[in-house]
Amino acid sequence: MKKFLFSVATIFAANFSFGQIELEHSFELDQAVLNYSDSQDLKYVSLKESQITIYNSDYSIYKTFNIQIPTGYNRIYLSSYDDFPFNVSKYVFNNDNKLEFFLFLDGDYPTKKVMIFNEDGNIIKDFNGNYQYELVTVYHDNIQNKNKLKMGRNDDAGKITFDIYNLPTTELSSKEIQRKNKLSAFPIPTNKILNIINPENGTNKIEIFDTSGKLVLNKSFLSSENKISVDIENLPKGIYVYKIGDLSSKFIKN
Repeated sequence: MKKFLFSVATIFAANFSFGQIELEHSFELDQAVLNYSDSQDLKYVSLKESQITIYNSDYSIYKTFNIQIPTGYNRIYLSSYDDFPFNVSKYVFNNDNKLEFFLFLDGDYPTKKVMIFNEDGNIIKDFNGNYQYELVTVYHDNIQNKNKLKMGRNDDAGKITFDIYNLPTTELSSKEIQRKNKLSAFPIPTNKILNIINPENGTNKIEIFDTSGKLVLNKSFLSSENKISVDIENLPKGIYVYKIGDLSSKFIKN
């Protein structure tokens, strides 16, 4: 009897614990949503068709505006690429206290465009070149004490070219970059090759760990390499953590 009572109590406690997870809000169907948060603010940025809507933390509308899609492009989207933490940010691409976010546009293959907007709908930067969202990295150059943006694009021969842009450098932007920076890799998931973008953080070794924390693979690379390709074909399927210096992120082997 005591054993039975213990089981009932355990089940009751478990059900009570699970009952604490409650739906708070649902965004509209076909509405891409990203979020920005810091110690003082929480905002949601959504895109539906060509309309940007920014919500407060209580889901009331903060601002909204429409994007004029340039001629030659037929698709516009917000990237939800998990390994790029600057999809929505502050103080990184501009020096004011306004949200800034990337928009990606596609035309007929291989035409692409990348634009950065602020929360008022003003264009911060309209980039030329077929840049790919998975090849975008923000980092701090300690030698020059400048924040930089590295963007990769494929040329007609299928080779990747990287361009480096200087960003406004302030104490706030440096802290934001340090707070949000992570590693970037593609494709995810992958079954053979993981391409990791060099974060240029002074470390030249990649370490890969399984979910138990065991080191399963490592590879050294040259500081001049923009992209480091790691063969992970022999790893079992699952989730792994890859690390370069004090930066780390996850990938899925399928």
